[in-house]
Amino acid sequence: MRSRRLLLAAILLFCVVGRGAYVLYLVHDHAVVTTTGDAPSYLGPARELLDHGRFDTANPPGQPEFLRTPGYPVFVATVYRVFGETNTAVLLVQVLLSALTVFLVYLLASRMWSESVGLLAALFTAIEPLQNATTATLLTECLAALLLVALAAVGFEVFTRAKPRLWLLALFGLVLAAATLLRPVTYYFPLIVVALLVLRYARRREQWPDLVKMTAAFLAPLVVLLGGWQFRNHERVDSWRISGIEAKNLYKFRAAGVIARSSGIPFTAAQHQLSREFGALGRERQGPYYNRMYHAGMHILRAHPAETIRGALSGLWSELFSVRDKFFEYLRVRPASGAIELAALVLLLTFYALCIYGIALVVRERRHLIAHAYVLAIVAYVLIASAGPEAMGGRGERFRAPIMPILILYAARGVYVIYTRARQGTRDDRAWTGDTSSSKAASTSAISAGTRVATDA
Repeated sequence: MRSRRLLLAAILLFCVVGRGAYVLYLVHDHAVVTTTGDAPSYLGPARELLDHGRFDTANPPGQPEFLRTPGYPVFVATVYRVFGETNTAVLLVQVLLSALTVFLVYLLASRMWSESVGLLAALFTAIEPLQNATTATLLTECLAALLLVALAAVGFEVFTRAKPRLWLLALFGLVLAAATLLRPVTYYFPLIVVALLVLRYARRREQWPDLVKMTAAFLAPLVVLLGGWQFRNHERVDSWRISGIEAKNLYKFRAAGVIARSSGIPFTAAQHQLSREFGALGRERQGPYYNRMYHAGMHILRAHPAETIRGALSGLWSELFSVRDKFFEYLRVRPASGAIELAALVLLLTFYALCIYGIALVVRERRHLIAHAYVLAIVAYVLIASAGPEAMGGRGERFRAPIMPILILYAARGVYVIYTRARQGTRDDRAWTGDTSSSKAASTSAISAGTRVATDA
């Protein structure tokens, strides 16, 4: 037990020191992205929160923020408040939170199988490249990985207990609400949780009032936090949506992808065409503007169902298998040829094979199947909900990064079983070889004794 704790401490120390050194190197090299991409859309509202106590946009100032949910800006503003307005502090706090993700992976894998599998899972999470890359960015992925692992851990506990306490269900809903306020992609995931709760109680044939209490305890934090945020949006921007980002992605990415494929024009040209046709925000309130954008995007998608499906499948493929130059830019390495990308793809495919093997072991063992189905549903839901043209062009790795620690759980299980079976096979071979040698020795002794008796006679 003591040696395992020391090994876990070493893994966590390696994670903190390694990722911390990488962050400081990027800061020293002025390589942290703060003015392009999605980073300004988080940092601007964070500064507005810090300076004025309002969740508004920085450009133009004074306009309510609707595209971004408050999770990450609140985190950044809190770090600013404690350590001063420095992005280095934000990144170093993310390093500590990434180590917490490693620790939660260890706890969850130990709960699922054993401490040995937990240590393997923690080690794999500490060395997984995307976790290192996203920790060093001013984006949501580092915190999203932490919250998704926490969501998997709490949910696994709920679905494995015979009668989970109501406080555990409330914590379940609270973690899911926090994850949704960080990244609204999980907004519809409660439907899956409720369906699994119903399935669980139907299989156990328990009393339905217990199911009602559990469901109510789970939904209460979601109603309070997410409902409260939607009420804020209704009051400030005239929309009950949790965010305008869903409408933007639907229209400017998925609908634009449909137009690009159906008309044969480049994707960026399709985006510009749709933007011109729809027009700028102007003086219209954000709520009605993005509501119109959502309905316009849905109209295009419904009119081209085949192209919509192709776009979703292309985005899913990018999420699962992309190892483009963008990944190596995160690591400050520019490959000279395609050999490194090929090697990375081979490693990724090997990782997926180990995941599938670990999942197959779970199915064969037939233990806590609903709980494991829930954990894997997190992975499937996040990937499918993010699949589309928005996952293309180097963004697939970003969408894949938060669910990698969950997949690592099953890969670690697969590696551990392969290793133990190989060791057992080696022991059996040694035992068999040792028995054969003993038999030969006994036979030789018997022959020698017989020869001596015959000679004496």
